[in-house]
Amino acid sequence: MGRPKQYQEATKVTTYGGLLHRITNKIRQSLELQDILSATVAEMRSFLQTDRVKIYRFHPDASGQVIAESIAQKRLPSLKGLNFPATDIPPLAREMLIKTRQRSIVDVALEEITLSRSDFTAEPTSSKPIREIVKRSVDPCHIEYLKAMGVLSSLVVPIFYQQRLWGLLVSHHSQPRAFSEQDLELVQLVAEQVSIAIAQSSLLTQAREQVRQETMINQITPLLHSPRPIKEILQLVLERIVRSVRGSGGRLYLRAINTEAPALYTCGVQPALVEPQQPAWLEQQSFWQQQLMLKDSPSSQYTNLRKLQVVTDLYQETELADFSWAFQATSIRGIVVLPLQHNSQDSLGCLTIFRNAVNTETLWAGYWDSDERQQRPRKSFEVWREYKKNQAPPWTDEDIELVESIGIHLAMAVMQYQLHELEMHNQELKLARKVAEESSRLKSNFLASTSHELLTPLASTLNYLQILSTGSYPNQEELNNYIQLADKSAQSLVAIINDVLDITKIEEGKMRVELEPVNLVSFLEEQRELFSLVTQRRELNFIISCEVEQIYADKAKLKQVITNLLANAFKFTETGEVRITVIKLVEQPMVQIKVSDTGIGIEMSQKERLLEAFVQEDNSIKQRYGGAGLGLAICKQFVEMMGGHIQLDSPGKGQGTTVTLTYPDCTK
Repeated sequence: MGRPKQYQEATKVTTYGGLLHRITNKIRQSLELQDILSATVAEMRSFLQTDRVKIYRFHPDASGQVIAESIAQKRLPSLKGLNFPATDIPPLAREMLIKTRQRSIVDVALEEITLSRSDFTAEPTSSKPIREIVKRSVDPCHIEYLKAMGVLSSLVVPIFYQQRLWGLLVSHHSQPRAFSEQDLELVQLVAEQVSIAIAQSSLLTQAREQVRQETMINQITPLLHSPRPIKEILQLVLERIVRSVRGSGGRLYLRAINTEAPALYTCGVQPALVEPQQPAWLEQQSFWQQQLMLKDSPSSQYTNLRKLQVVTDLYQETELADFSWAFQATSIRGIVVLPLQHNSQDSLGCLTIFRNAVNTETLWAGYWDSDERQQRPRKSFEVWREYKKNQAPPWTDEDIELVESIGIHLAMAVMQYQLHELEMHNQELKLARKVAEESSRLKSNFLASTSHELLTPLASTLNYLQILSTGSYPNQEELNNYIQLADKSAQSLVAIINDVLDITKIEEGKMRVELEPVNLVSFLEEQRELFSLVTQRRELNFIISCEVEQIYADKAKLKQVITNLLANAFKFTETGEVRITVIKLVEQPMVQIKVSDTGIGIEMSQKERLLEAFVQEDNSIKQRYGGAGLGLAICKQFVEMMGGHIQLDSPGKGQGTTVTLTYPDCTK
């Protein structure tokens, strides 16, 4: 007889060891808590030979849900996925589970409950025997509750995680069932292993969340520093932040910097506008202004001044009551406001994220009434579906942590952008000041030179007129010379005045062009005749080479341009030649007119300045050759108004100058 008993005990030990080994291996091999729990309840039910083993998890509000279950041949109805109200496990029972970590065995037939407590750890079972076993009668409500569930025997072992009651490991049987001390110790060991699995799963969840956050940050950070326009970047970043926390809409408000107005970026669902002209009205409300204000405080206190504000239900927030009507046409229910600030600098703005209300469905194990006057246990555990509309979804710690992390990078990028804008603004101010000073200098020089240019021919004209007014001209040749000189002085005066009037009209946008066909052959012959006297007097060669018969241009303005360029060429050329060359470009439909000379030339570093108004290369040229410095500026404006382009080239001082005009060939 002894041998079979020893054999049975050895078999039991082997079974215990095998069960623990399989569960431990499952925990080691699997990273998913649900897989571990499903395997655990299946192994436990097979070992205990009971009708149901389940794992019940408590919610923060003390209600709970069956999250894993194993049933034998459907002898009991499934409870998996069903929720149980907090009243099913009263506060006193939960408190005893926490304080004493006691296990309970209920025998419904005997209406008796056995409570036992053990300081059991994962050591050999013989070292820690079960202690403090207490038997007493069961509360009638508890008996009625179990009978309604179809249970005559139950075993409940608490599961702890981080010293908190996480859930219960429960065995139900439709018949009376006794449990040995070894059974209890093994169930306790399994509960301990489940606690390890929960800790492992929690670490895995944290790691996954950290990876998710880092992935999101790594996606957003390069975008913040990409070469795209800053407005496009901020809009994309806002959309990604909102999407990452399952928001329905968002707003990024940046306070005004320098002379710029405040900037507002929006995406998704938005509250109603108070006034279309004030899209940032929301950020002007006190709730947002409190987040944007800075107080005079030491930098060590800035952490307290800039905390993220979380609103789960805006209709329950008194500070939002005055303008909650703006959200009524939307499904927005939750709000998060993150002030943007880098180190101890002034507030940069704020990030606001909205979250819509949701409709929830909860599966309860039977209908229950939250009225405290209902004291009787439920008669049925059939599924009862509870629907709730427009519920405010909570913001999780992970949501808040992600928003804060991204907010740091966003604030840094905004600060860098604003510093860049400030630097650019300062550079623009310096440049504007430099341009203004240069313009003032040029205008002063222009007034000085123009007054001289005006007074010289005017004085000459007056002198010649005074001579003519005497009426005595014994020498007819001398008289004719005086008349010619007076006419020349008057013409110079008119030319200067016309240049001033032209540049004024151009600057005011009053100058117009009228394009028409211009016969270049006859046009250039007129120029030859116009400059024939100066050509003969200066003994210069004037060469015209025209391969283009016609061009579309404003004839009067083209004449003014060519005449001006030829006048400059003859004025600055003492020996050699002046040449006009007109060709059609092969590579593109353009006509090219070149006016070149062998005169004094220019410094190439000055070529762009020479096309500006009131500019001549240096004062020595002005003193020697005269002029107001407007001719080339007017030529440039006229050429561009006719759709062309002007360019100055010169090999250098004393090596001549070439002015190239390029016009569209509209004859094709």
